[in-house]
Amino acid sequence: MLSYLQRSTTVKFSHNSDPVKIPLNTSEKTSLPLDEFIAQTCPSLIGPQATYTPTPYLFNGHLQTGYSANYNKLDPHTLFYERELLKMPDGGQVSLDWTLPLDKRPLGDTPTLVCLHGLTGGSHESYIRGVLELITSPPFNYRGVVLNARGCGNTEITTPRLFNAAYTDDIREVVKHIQSKLAPGTPLIAIGFSLGANILVKYLGEEGEKAPFKAALSIGNPFDLLNANMAMIRGPFTSRVYDPHMAANLRGIFAKHIEIMSQNKDIDPEKVINSVTIREFDETCTRRVAGYSTVLNYYRDGSSCRFVEHVRIPLLCINAMDDPVAVSECIPYDEITINPYVVLATTDYGGHLGWFEYSWKPTRWINKPIAEFIVAMFQVHDIRTPEFKKTLDPKAVDAAVDNFNS
Repeated sequence: MLSYLQRSTTVKFSHNSDPVKIPLNTSEKTSLPLDEFIAQTCPSLIGPQATYTPTPYLFNGHLQTGYSANYNKLDPHTLFYERELLKMPDGGQVSLDWTLPLDKRPLGDTPTLVCLHGLTGGSHESYIRGVLELITSPPFNYRGVVLNARGCGNTEITTPRLFNAAYTDDIREVVKHIQSKLAPGTPLIAIGFSLGANILVKYLGEEGEKAPFKAALSIGNPFDLLNANMAMIRGPFTSRVYDPHMAANLRGIFAKHIEIMSQNKDIDPEKVINSVTIREFDETCTRRVAGYSTVLNYYRDGSSCRFVEHVRIPLLCINAMDDPVAVSECIPYDEITINPYVVLATTDYGGHLGWFEYSWKPTRWINKPIAEFIVAMFQVHDIRTPEFKKTLDPKAVDAAVDNFNS
């Protein structure tokens, strides 16, 4: 039993046989294929260090996922945001939480990480705070901004419309707004978690070569919303625990905004409030607000697996094979490996947005490979003058992560 609890997993890597080449500096005089670039800059993903050993008492995907759901209450770090409300063209509203003060205009050319949260989440989530606390601290000192979707992260809605997995117009507007506040040429990297990863990858596929990011990360992406929902329904544990819990979170956001949502004549508020599963909520609310004929058509249209082959910036996807929410059977291996811009890293364990390691005060292993990739990509594209940027090798990056976690 002890050996079972102390198991570890080697990171598995999938990619195109002829990956896109990544410049090694802004002059683009030298370059490496994406897989070799990651091998040189991300030792947590490729090489002898590319292993993950789960916390012994969090030895399966359900335990990792459950611990992740409660980690907000345990995380000792503190991150302060400055909030900005942003009106959308249709009159709706999202909020942006910036990690650095906005009292200076323009904000300069500090490389900036744009974050998208998971279902009903927000900038308060530990999986977002952990990454942002890390990359905005010395020696990195980058900037971060979180997009809180309509109705999420204590963002009041101004029209009878909540977020949904298929709707990418908001991120399009947000990115244009972020660029307007930063110096021209400031490098942006995007990271999405869970449903936010799905929305991000769908957006990147829609934008293709027009995407404004230098690189992106997809963490715990469900990819195929229809089959992920099917898997949740047929699972005896997921159907009894995850499905009703996630539906309750959705109902909570609806209930908070029920007065304005009731202005939408396509929905029956009582039926929405009485929904007990995700599919029931999406049938009574989401698909009707978004204008889909059936809930299954909404799931099909919103699935990022249909768009990943069209992504045209370096995209790193990381998924755990024991994830009970973003199930492994939905990972679009064929669509990923035909695209030279996309690489996939998988671990046998980690659950949904978990990846906790160590017995005493567990921390997320995933933050190290995320930091390695972000730093490597930002250093390639950093336009700041030498006195404002620092070149860090992977050992220095990993040492900074370890010091942060200690």
